[in-house]
Amino acid sequence: MSFAAVIDCSPNTTVDDFSEMLLVDDVENFEDAPEWRGDPIDLRGLSPSRGHSPGRHGKLGNTLDDRRIANVVIAHHFDRASSSVQTQALELLRTKRIFTRTSMHVAPKSFIFMVILSKPEARLGHHLNDMFAMSHFHTNEDGFPHLEGFANSSVNSVFSAEEVKQLRTMAEQVRLTGEVAEYLHNIVVFARINRYIKGGITAAATRYLRALAMALAPLHGLSYVTPSLVALACRKVYPHRLILATAETERSLQWGSDPQALKNVLQGISIEDVIEDVLSSVEKPL
Repeated sequence: MSFAAVIDCSPNTTVDDFSEMLLVDDVENFEDAPEWRGDPIDLRGLSPSRGHSPGRHGKLGNTLDDRRIANVVIAHHFDRASSSVQTQALELLRTKRIFTRTSMHVAPKSFIFMVILSKPEARLGHHLNDMFAMSHFHTNEDGFPHLEGFANSSVNSVFSAEEVKQLRTMAEQVRLTGEVAEYLHNIVVFARINRYIKGGITAAATRYLRALAMALAPLHGLSYVTPSLVALACRKVYPHRLILATAETERSLQWGSDPQALKNVLQGISIEDVIEDVLSSVEKPL
């Protein structure tokens, strides 16, 4: 049985608040155990009162805390959280565990941490941002088809644990030919030398690019990675990572380029435009 925790973050959210909201009661042995933890919760109302240690819920300090980290964590407005909270999230993603005042909690094997930013241009800390495999920007034109059809949805409309396990196994068996691997490598190289990109092409991004391209194959009914799947993965892995060059940081300034001319060239260039420019520069394998 999978559990989810929805957290609404603010500048007032403390590390203890964040850690507490990650945890769910380990009640999977009970038939009436809840599978979802409701709507976003305002953590400001959950700050512990004086004289009570966070995480103990009135229990004795030496009482064993048998709660566990939820399988799915959705953090609203996480960019507004303090650097301490973001550091705690970074440690969770790196080590797959957190420490509370009473015990250590280990993340489950099937664990997803999703962040919803308060605004499109918001950014997380550099190292935390690089830990997220992919990103998606939902435009107003896309609407809310899943939300609108939620009332008619059923349990059968979601993936079962067995299906997730099968997809994971299929992704591990996907073939990546030498030509497609070279195509993926060339995309990374061309991105690093692209004049519009200042940074963000990290080693972690390359690992996620390869992993996501292979994971997309079984979702499209394929047992091998195609160049189009690599391009699709690029459009998901890089948007939240890329740092675009400005008229003050563009490389050609080192060889005497005119700053005003560069400003005109770079004006209106978006991250999506840069990704498409890189993809169009790399020859696809036949």
